[in-house]
Amino acid sequence: MENQVKYNGLAIAGFVVSLASLLINFGGIVGLVGTILSAIGLSQVNSKGEKGKGMAIAGLVVGIVSILYGIYSIANCVSIFTA
Repeated sequence: MENQVKYNGLAIAGFVVSLASLLINFGGIVGLVGTILSAIGLSQVNSKGEKGKGMAIAGLVVGIVSILYGIYSIANCVSIFTA
């Protein structure tokens, strides 16, 4: 039986949560969770030699964009209500 390299679960979870944060964005908190999971997954991929590096990087990028959008939307709401 071959020694198959497996995908890192945290890299997959981080990518999926980051994608979900594009639809459900509670002020960037869901994106923050996706970013953290992706960062841990990327670290594990690099140290253990597992698959999933691309998904972890994509999760980081999408998560960071989601966080920035969450900050923007909160700032926009605050400026509307204080005007």
